[in-house]
Amino acid sequence: MASSSSDRCEGQTVVDDWIPASRTPAAHETNAIVGDGPAMLGPEVVDIVADSREAPSETFGVLKARHDVALTVATLQYGDYSIAGQVSFERKSADDLGRSIIDGRLFRQMSALRLRAKRPVLLIEGLQPLSSPSGVPWHAVRGALVSVAVVFGVPILAADSPEESAEIMVCAARQMARTTSVARVRPGYRPKGWRRRALFILQGLPGVGPGRAAALLDAFGSVAAVMAADAEGLARVDGIGMQVAERIRKATGNELPTDQGQIRGVDSWRTRPRAPLDQWPPEDHSA
Repeated sequence: MASSSSDRCEGQTVVDDWIPASRTPAAHETNAIVGDGPAMLGPEVVDIVADSREAPSETFGVLKARHDVALTVATLQYGDYSIAGQVSFERKSADDLGRSIIDGRLFRQMSALRLRAKRPVLLIEGLQPLSSPSGVPWHAVRGALVSVAVVFGVPILAADSPEESAEIMVCAARQMARTTSVARVRPGYRPKGWRRRALFILQGLPGVGPGRAAALLDAFGSVAAVMAADAEGLARVDGIGMQVAERIRKATGNELPTDQGQIRGVDSWRTRPRAPLDQWPPEDHSA
């Protein structure tokens, strides 16, 4: 059973305690696509992508209201929530778990999740031990969960409330951010094959690891298309979110600063009339 929602994610205390309690983000600092409050800039903000069908749930509302979450809504092919394009959460309330056991939907979902997600997680919300959700006896519930964990190999996390479900996902996002924030040193590596080369290039973008690189390439089809996409288009990709999308756009912006029509740092010789070859060197008219 997961810890209470008031407990902090391991490793989070150092960052949270360092931030002054009086720190109040200004309205222009929001990064969230969906959110009732401003999202603070900096490493404390995490990107979470929610499936559009989760919008009516209480868990979605909790994430939407959090100031440390940049929440993006999209149509996910699998799972209910995606983090960094790598962790996929399938969230089920106790009653939904019972119904999915009855109609067999649970096992179809777990099979697809295990096959397609890099790190699948079944997040069960509000399930009480020895209970009978939706009329399913406890021994059947227990057997189904054993199948999910052992046969399908999908980890199971339990939450007591929507608030704890949100805290679990934020904690996972923070831990994933720490594991992907270390600079990648790639001396002498030369990937073979078009896709591997494309993924290698995309992983050089800020905030883009292997999972996000694959998601971008699958969505746009080429490195050039990724570089040309706007922030809104990038944010719609599974696992990207607006904060990472804006960092990518800033790094790949193709607009160069100009000075009176000339590219800054380039001498105006490009606009000077050229002298014929038989008059070389040309006369100096600058005097």
